[in-house]
Formats: sequence, C-alpha cells, structure tokens
Amino acid sequence: MSHLHAIKKNRTPFSKPKPVKKVFIAGVGAVGCTLVKQLENHPSLRVVGICNSRHVKWFRSEEANYQRRELQSAPDKDWSEVIQKLISYKQGSVIFVDATGSLEVSNLYSKLFENQIHVVTASKLANTQSQESFEHLHQLAHDYDVEFHYETNVGAGLPVLSTIKNLIASGDEIIEISGVVSGTMTYLFSELENGAPFSETVNKARTLGYAEPDPRDDLSGEDVVRKFMILARICGVRIEREEVNVESLIPGHLKNVDAAQFLEGLAEVDNSWQKKITREKEAGRVLRYTGKLQNGKIDVGIESVPKLSALGSLSGTTNLVTIRTKRYNDQPLTIQGPGAGKEVTAAGVLADILKI
Repeated sequence: MSHLHAIKKNRTPFSKPKPVKKVFIAGVGAVGCTLVKQLENHPSLRVVGICNSRHVKWFRSEEANYQRRELQSAPDKDWSEVIQKLISYKQGSVIFVDATGSLEVSNLYSKLFENQIHVVTASKLANTQSQESFEHLHQLAHDYDVEFHYETNVGAGLPVLSTIKNLIASGDEIIEISGVVSGTMTYLFSELENGAPFSETVNKARTLGYAEPDPRDDLSGEDVVRKFMILARICGVRIEREEVNVESLIPGHLKNVDAAQFLEGLAEVDNSWQKKITREKEAGRVLRYTGKLQNGKIDVGIESVPKLSALGSLSGTTNLVTIRTKRYNDQPLTIQGPGAGKEVTAAGVLADILKI
C-alpha cells in the first residue's frame, strides 16, 4: 500500500529529484488560491511570493501557507520591485504565474522574458493583442531561451493547444477547428433548456465562478473570440480581432451600463429567450454557442444543432473541440471535458508549470 501511495504522489517511481523551481503567483482569486494548495504536493516547486491587485507577500520558509488576511496587511505592490526581487534569484529558476485578467500584468511578460523568467499564464490577454505583439512576445521567449506556456487559455485543463502543436510539429496540416470552447456558454444554454430564466442563469454562473466577474466578457462572445484567435495563431494564421465575425448575446440597451445595472436589466430579455428555447425544443433542436476556424477565417455565434448530436448533448460546463486535419479528415479528433472551474483550470496551470 505504501509503495502504491509513493507512486501516486511522485507520479513515477523512476523520476530523479529535480532542482527546485521558484514560483511567483500573480492573482490569488479562485484559480490562484487553488493552485497554491495544489503546489503543496510538489517538493520541486516552491512558492516564493504571491500578490493581488494591491498587495504582495513574500515567503521565506519552504512552506507558503497562504492566508487571505495576511495578504491584505502585506506591503503595497510595486511591479518594478517585484521584478527586481525575481531577478535576484538564479537565472532560469523562476516561474511567473499569471492568474489575473489584467492587461497590466500581461504587459510585464516581455520584461520577464528579457530577464530569463519563465511565464505560465491562464490569461488570454497577451496572446490576443495585435498579431505583431503576439509574434514579438513569442520571438522574445525564443531568443532568451525561456518557456512560455498557456494551455489553459483554451479549454481550462483540456489538452487542446498541446494536441494541435504536436500535430503541426509532426507534419500534419490543420483544416478546421470547431466546437464549444466556453464552459460558461454550455452552462448557460443547458440551464435555459431546463427552464431556468436567462437573467437567473447568468447570475448563477457568476456566483459559481464559471463566468467572468463582469459576465459581459462572456456574453459578448469576446472570451470565445480570444480562444479562437489563439487557436488560429498557433496554427500559423495571422489574424487581428477586427477580422473575426462574432454574435453578441448582450442586449443592445445594456451594452454600456455599469455591471450592477446590467445584471438588473437582464430580466427584461427572459421572455424572448424562453420563446427561442421552446421553438428549438419543438423542432428537436437546441442552441449552442460555437466557434469555427476554417480557411483562415473565424466565425463565432449561436448555432442550432440536433438535440441528439455530440454538441446537442453537452451539459454542465463541458467543452467539445473538433480538430479536422489532413491525417484526421474522415474521422476528426475530438477533445471533450470540463471547460471551466477553478480545480481543472488550476490543474492545467500546474501541468504547464511542471513542463518547465
């Protein structure tokens, strides 16, 4: 029994002890907090510091015992000081984890790369700025021989990006990528099918941590757009945001109000959504929010699909990505699993850290 336990804990009985990498975590919300706990089981990784939008806390001991109240009373955060401190460690030994949704943090990556600090990010922002910015960032990581991992940008803990990269590296050619890449949207439409009002479901998704703090980031389709832009770019397609066709679920009159007013006003569209859902049901169909990359173009929006199809039977926060390639043409590859949730996303971030 003890031998089996050792294998489970250390992944493999044949692994050599690894040099300890130091991990700094920016953002200790749902994902960051869960990641801190998951890292406790990995002796080759040591959390040296954490921060939120205002405070930073450094750990001296081997054990990073994170308490939220300790961070609130920690010193104010200054990014130049944080980076200086990270540079003081041995070159190549530091992994910077971005578990924020902050553009300010994603703008730090180039400085981190130039100082040979690896980056693992759950944030999609750095990879979805201009094409030029994307290319510059990846070139920098290559030039300074640092690793840049962002598997959780698409599909949370699912191996979507790594599968595509491996196919391309082995000489395959991507023809089409399609499917549902938003756990939030799957949750939204499966709840609507069960008779829940649109406004109530959006609020619930936010409370459960499936939706972004401002649900408009999800309902606008921007989250799916960003994911498909990343998919396109790793396939070698050069694409800018304005070239993507996207259908928004945000009612026109609620586009520019503050978050509280937006959530209040959503009830006004409950009836029209219920009618749409009923109409589909009568035809044996359901609605799904899908994306498609084909011939260098991306389309994102609502699709009506048969209830008994693979997409139609999705529930909870499930994602389903279909990859059609030259090799996998008649029978495309399908990757399916939970596409949202703090546990699976943190585990995906951890898997990226362990690659380094």
